[in-house]
Amino acid sequence: MNWEELDKEITTLSSKINNPPDIIIGIVRGGLVPARLLSSKLNVKTMHALTVKKLGAERKVTSEIAEDLTGKKILLIEDMLETGKSLIVAKQYLETKGAIVKTACLYIMPISEIKPDYYLKEINDAVKFPWE
Repeated sequence: MNWEELDKEITTLSSKINNPPDIIIGIVRGGLVPARLLSSKLNVKTMHALTVKKLGAERKVTSEIAEDLTGKKILLIEDMLETGKSLIVAKQYLETKGAIVKTACLYIMPISEIKPDYYLKEINDAVKFPWE
């Protein structure tokens, strides 16, 4: 995938999001670029990054968002989901802070344990994104 193809995919994904969020949060690392691009397409100015680390078989949020998220509509972004475990943990974290969370990514794989609210398609092989 190149940057031009990515822009087309982000435009298509943004057209599926009918209720713009208050805040966009990208999961570090893969979700950062799609989150930034979606923030422009959706005209959402407030953005954060959330780090989720794999510790053994578990995932854990290792960064903190200090902003009060109570009642805020959050769009949580990842580039693609293999197992989806990082997205699940990040979503749970944000919900404990009182946020109303919707999730989005470009692609999911059949082994994903979660289907995001917004995505383009299911694929069988990992995509090499232009920032990698």
